[in-house]
Amino acid sequence: MRRTFRGVALVAAAAMVAGTALAGGITKRGSVTPTRQTIFRIDTPKANETVFGIVDVAGYVFDLERGVSQVTLMLDNTAIHDADINLPREDVRRKYPGFDGEPLDVGFATSFLARSYAAGSHTLAIRVRYSNGDEELLGTRTVNVDDARYHGPIGHLDRPRPTDAGDPYASNDIVSGPFAVTGWVLDDVGIRKRLSPTGCTGAPSIDCRWLADIEVLVDGRSVGQSVFYLPRPDALHAHPDVPGALNSGFQMNLDTTRFSNGPHTIAVRAWDTDPDYTKSAIIGTRDVWIDNNYATLKPFGRIDFPMPNGYFFTCSCNSIPPVSGIEYTPGNHLDWVAGWVIDQNDNWMYEGIKYVELLFDGVPVKSTWLDCQPICMAPGGTPMYANCYGIERKDIEYQYPQFLNDAKMAGYFFAIDTDYWLRQGKLHRGLNYVSVRVGTMDPTRPPVLIDQIPVMVRCNEDLVEPSFGELDLPLVMQDMTGVEPVKGWVFDYSITDLYVWVDGVLDGKLSGCDGVHLCVRRDDVALRYPWLPYPNVLYNGFTYQLDTRKYVDGIHTLVLETRDVSNNRNFWVQRQVRFDNFNR
Repeated sequence: MRRTFRGVALVAAAAMVAGTALAGGITKRGSVTPTRQTIFRIDTPKANETVFGIVDVAGYVFDLERGVSQVTLMLDNTAIHDADINLPREDVRRKYPGFDGEPLDVGFATSFLARSYAAGSHTLAIRVRYSNGDEELLGTRTVNVDDARYHGPIGHLDRPRPTDAGDPYASNDIVSGPFAVTGWVLDDVGIRKRLSPTGCTGAPSIDCRWLADIEVLVDGRSVGQSVFYLPRPDALHAHPDVPGALNSGFQMNLDTTRFSNGPHTIAVRAWDTDPDYTKSAIIGTRDVWIDNNYATLKPFGRIDFPMPNGYFFTCSCNSIPPVSGIEYTPGNHLDWVAGWVIDQNDNWMYEGIKYVELLFDGVPVKSTWLDCQPICMAPGGTPMYANCYGIERKDIEYQYPQFLNDAKMAGYFFAIDTDYWLRQGKLHRGLNYVSVRVGTMDPTRPPVLIDQIPVMVRCNEDLVEPSFGELDLPLVMQDMTGVEPVKGWVFDYSITDLYVWVDGVLDGKLSGCDGVHLCVRRDDVALRYPWLPYPNVLYNGFTYQLDTRKYVDGIHTLVLETRDVSNNRNFWVQRQVRFDNFNR
């Protein structure tokens, strides 16, 4: 009894102490948890810092009870724009390891252009909106704008990846073959760039591309320029008032076979167009390990057409087989397979593609070594070389200039008599797999499979050809933010509607050939596929504005469907993309 009474007394005493502490505004360690606690820091700019050019405003903020739903940059008590939030901050996790939930994605980032504000002192802060609707002004400080000064370009080097200084087990990237050096770069007065090749004028096109002064350096030596003007919606969101932020991405496919195996340093240097004198800046530096060997230096490439889950078709599945049984019988409908391939052998004696093979469900059916010949792709048309390798691809030459003629003439093209291969038993109705395999000049290397796609074979007993085409935008697994275009071309004899589905739900449709959204003129398609019937081939483009903000962030599947004047409908493309609206 005495022990029980003593325990009750101790509990009562502890409760009295805790109550007294709360009444006096004192929180004793371990006794209670604060009801509201916002933890934040503005890393940059510092208080009383002199700023100019593109001024980064970055830091972290979290509130475990209320949650942070919005961070807005405030200048002189005026809301400028919302920051990119929910950015990973491993340093914050290490700094606050005891918090329930261990905050990770608590960073924010945005910026403003100093030249948009008068020289002198200004008040900067962030306005935080919490999930329950509360708002709070945090981090108020004074910054001094000097609009007479400029700085060099800013940006980020995504690949190679940075090593983690806080992780003792972190290792450098191990790279081989053509390695994509990627990132983004911005400048308040613009990045120095020109159209390539020399003599190009007007807007960029398939023959004239932007070549920016964004250099890739290996061990301190410049080895080439990057492809510029690639979409980077993340850079736009973090720097919304910087011109060109949406297309600030760069990429250079570095041929690592030109360097010895072992440790190397890769850096990226960008140049601006400063009106007083040109400035440059190192965007990032990474240590890598180059490891090129027989296993890693394989040929690489892809199938451009048809698209995955595209169609082959024939209108004579149930008819009597022709007496001749000859492939490419006049009048047969012909499909095609087109793409590109490059060899990356580091031994110049054996460098190059020798032949390209086409396979149906793993069975070889065509070889550019044996079957290259003139074929008439449409009745009354001009014969063209098919089942051949060595077709000019200026776009591949632009992306991989270090491979010289191997890149410039990297294209292959196969003509497919679908009816013939159905009767041979190499194709069957429904799902088939089309593969491309290549052999190189190296006599010791077996043929290498470079790409494989699913293709639907359809027999059109009702003599109705399904729609087919290509999707230019978005690319596979492209990040999409806000309202972005779904753009491409689709061919049918008379399309009336195009439906856009997202994850099996109809997002919207285009109707009527207005020449602006549907039935847009596409001369490039007519030039690439001259056998398609005129005038349909000229007016096959489309552009649909997809509002990604209606969906949660993450991976989504786009499906396009068309309907023609006879009310026939078919799905002709499926593509996965990633919506990233920063959880808004």
